[in-house]
Amino acid sequence: MKRNLHPQIKLAGVINYLIIFGALIVVFGTFAQQHYLTSVNFWLIWCLKNVAVMASLAIPLIIGMKASTVKSSNKVQIIILSVFWLLMMGVKLVTPSPTVITGSLYLITRIGPSLLCYLVLLAVGPIIKFRLQAISLPSLRKVVGGLAGIYLVSSLVLGTKWLGITGGQTIVAYIELFIIGIWIQTDPLIKQLRSRLLIPATVLATILAIFVSWLNTNVVNYDPHHGMTTTLHYLDGISLNQPLMIVACVGILIIVQRFWLTATQLKPQDTILLGTSYLWLMYPQVLATNLTLLINKAHHWPLFATLGLLVVLAIVLTLVIRLVIHLTLSLANKLNLQQIDPLPVLKRFTIQAWRTWSFIGTAWLITVISIWHLWNWKLDMLQWMILNREMVIFINVVMIYAFFAILMAIFNRYWFASVATLTSYAVWLVINLIKISSRSEPVLPVDASMVSSLGSINDLLKLVSPLAIVGVIIVILLACLAAGLLQHFDSTKRWQLPKRIVMILLSVILLSSFRVSNHPGSIAAKSLSYAKDKPYFYSQLRAAKLNGTLLQFANNIDVTVMDKPAGYSEKTMINLQKKYHAQAKQINQHRHYQNMDHQTVVFVLSESFADPTDVPNLQVQGDPIPYIHSLEKTTTSGKMISSGYGGGTANMEYQALTSLSMTNFSPTLPTPYSQLVPYQKQTFAASDLFSYRVAIHPFTANLYNRKQVYQKLGFNKFYHLQGGDKLSYTAKIQNSPYISDESAYSQTLQQITGHTGGQFINLVTMQNHMPFDNYYQSTDYPVSGTAFADAEHKKNIENYIQGLHYTDTALKGFNEKLNKVHKPVTVVWYGDHLPGIYNGDSMQQYGIQLHSTDYLIYGNKYSPAHNVKLAKHSVVSPNNFAAMLLKQMGVQVSPYYALMTRVYEKLPALALNPFDGAGNNMANGSSIMVSQHEQAVSKLSKKQKVLLHDYKLVQYDLTAGKGYLANSTFMDR
Repeated sequence: MKRNLHPQIKLAGVINYLIIFGALIVVFGTFAQQHYLTSVNFWLIWCLKNVAVMASLAIPLIIGMKASTVKSSNKVQIIILSVFWLLMMGVKLVTPSPTVITGSLYLITRIGPSLLCYLVLLAVGPIIKFRLQAISLPSLRKVVGGLAGIYLVSSLVLGTKWLGITGGQTIVAYIELFIIGIWIQTDPLIKQLRSRLLIPATVLATILAIFVSWLNTNVVNYDPHHGMTTTLHYLDGISLNQPLMIVACVGILIIVQRFWLTATQLKPQDTILLGTSYLWLMYPQVLATNLTLLINKAHHWPLFATLGLLVVLAIVLTLVIRLVIHLTLSLANKLNLQQIDPLPVLKRFTIQAWRTWSFIGTAWLITVISIWHLWNWKLDMLQWMILNREMVIFINVVMIYAFFAILMAIFNRYWFASVATLTSYAVWLVINLIKISSRSEPVLPVDASMVSSLGSINDLLKLVSPLAIVGVIIVILLACLAAGLLQHFDSTKRWQLPKRIVMILLSVILLSSFRVSNHPGSIAAKSLSYAKDKPYFYSQLRAAKLNGTLLQFANNIDVTVMDKPAGYSEKTMINLQKKYHAQAKQINQHRHYQNMDHQTVVFVLSESFADPTDVPNLQVQGDPIPYIHSLEKTTTSGKMISSGYGGGTANMEYQALTSLSMTNFSPTLPTPYSQLVPYQKQTFAASDLFSYRVAIHPFTANLYNRKQVYQKLGFNKFYHLQGGDKLSYTAKIQNSPYISDESAYSQTLQQITGHTGGQFINLVTMQNHMPFDNYYQSTDYPVSGTAFADAEHKKNIENYIQGLHYTDTALKGFNEKLNKVHKPVTVVWYGDHLPGIYNGDSMQQYGIQLHSTDYLIYGNKYSPAHNVKLAKHSVVSPNNFAAMLLKQMGVQVSPYYALMTRVYEKLPALALNPFDGAGNNMANGSSIMVSQHEQAVSKLSKKQKVLLHDYKLVQYDLTAGKGYLANSTFMDR
């Protein structure tokens, strides 16, 4: 017997209720931690989640069955749903992030496009239905059968994504389901299906669909102690693309149609209600945040008590939504929205806005091409970026448009603003490609310090091919010519003053929002998170590939120095001060020298120096560095784990001078020299042990803010090429553009012999800086192997190794002269990083080796460090050098250096993750520890953990905290 659905229990309401109920199950995390098939509770919850998924899948089928054939009849519904969508996005952005959810935040994988597809169906569905109802029934059956065949073949055999088969949420897939809905309502064969066959088949299809969804989302690991166990399958979304689930939905709807008479068309409120269903699946965080109190309490309730609460909540929410829709439709009737003609509006925002769309299209194309280039022109990565990173690409385009809007608002000349913006963007991308090719890192905000003066710009231009510079200049000139011509022939595009004011305000607000983009609670941070922006501060190139260079640059604007360690307070720091006062007293009992008053110490950072014979898969004919190899046998020497590859010199220099580790800083602080030191009230470094300090860098003074940094660190002189203290030795080797190491060592010797009394000298060489072109007349050390992927990199490596040989010869001459100096001189000599030219080696496989440079600590025959070799020396990090120096020289320490001595003696070497494969973006998530055997250390002892925490407390206090130790005796002997 056929019955009417109760007026208050309509099909749309049931669908909405089921979806809300399923979303609440996920939000409440009900039995999210169930073990593998240990309880029927798991299957109960899993079945309920699948019911919600099938309810959402039924929506395009239902509107196919019930859609009107009157053109444009759904425009009010489209407007109201669009407004609801915008409101929900706004609520999500201002709602605090939920912290109590243990389940997944979605039911259906990649649900985002569903609402957009639904809106498109509301717009074009009546037209499609009108056309299909005009054809014969056999033709309709062929259309439906053909679509079903394509779907099944694609899904079961080809596994293609292009028709929305795998993802399930594309307009093509929704139109397919919509047409099936039309067929269900139209074909008389549907009414002739026997119930004794229809009902069992539908039940079987539903059970199989639920089981298949479990198979598709289940992740199984083998645990030797417990056998096969599931890990995260319950937390995954359920894909609605499987054919069995569609068959189950079709069968259920036929049964509903058979046993309950429903209206032939959807009413406006029902159409809107179905659309709001997608919002709950898209934004479950809104529910989670506002129901936090109930969620916390429900975690301790029995299962059926929780389900009872969810039933009540789902009913209440459904009724509230219906009421809101009713009131909204009443308002729409009063505003007479039905009389709005959308065609003029569409024409205004499409055809008449061709200039804007051409700008956006060009910006989108340039962005996609630039990212594609970073992926080495791989077609599969191009497809992946377009289909899966569309929101990130969109953000890049919006940023570009914001720059255009600012120029347009100021000058009100469309083509000048448009061409200037796009040309600047193209130049920006070229600059990024140049930096990435040499440093494996995109342009960052800290690089702005390098272009603070004309001298710095000139120095940077020397690192770029003259041909590239000429090419950029030509492009800029052509762009100016094109802008002038376009503006001349099309000068009508103008903005009125109100629009100019609004656009410039919106653009400035948008761009300035990146100042708080790394603050978790900010709207900017939530928006970027929703768009799947992945900053990956510890791997900037990886992030640039995922986000584009422009967005990655913006990601680095908001910087946090360091997270506050647990227990940080004035009392804690006072106790810590007393602790290391006692440690210093104990250490100093065995030290003979009270201070450095009569000592000369030289820190030598040898640019890009790393033994090429240690590089995996590289064979070098001959020994390019025989002197250094011989010196390593008699002095404290070994491997320094660098925090950079192909760049990052200033970070190694910072760690060596301050004894502070990059691993303790926030991942948003990639370069302390530019982001931290200039803004500190007080700084502390190994140079503080001396009353006279000198820095030598045979290059520009402004790179990495060195002039300002050295001034902050209290250096008396800074010898460099540009102004200030002049270099006396500037000779170069053959065709090299860089001052040789021999000249740098001669400058250092001049300073050693020309000053009486103790002094600290910090030398940063430049000879082996990239690029490694044909600077030398011959290369005497051929290479072979797979560490390079092409002939060009092979040639670069051989040129680089030739430079290392000249470094070896220069260091030998320097040390021979040091031994003739009649005063104690001690040297800490280290390479900062490997050059970024070993493109045949996998960083994931050889990360530690590709971050291992060489170091030496030795003294001339008058130095207390002469012929002393420390016990622990095989593998260190640059923050260990000062403590090692003091120990090798037998100099007494302050409480600060007592701590650093314990860090050196008791902890493994600290380093940023060299494997470029960390799985998260948490602070310290990118740091590792390396043993004396160059192996990653996974666990620390209890005492080591306490020591590491003390180290973090001190570093935080001196850099980001209250500075309790800065004015105490902690830093004094």
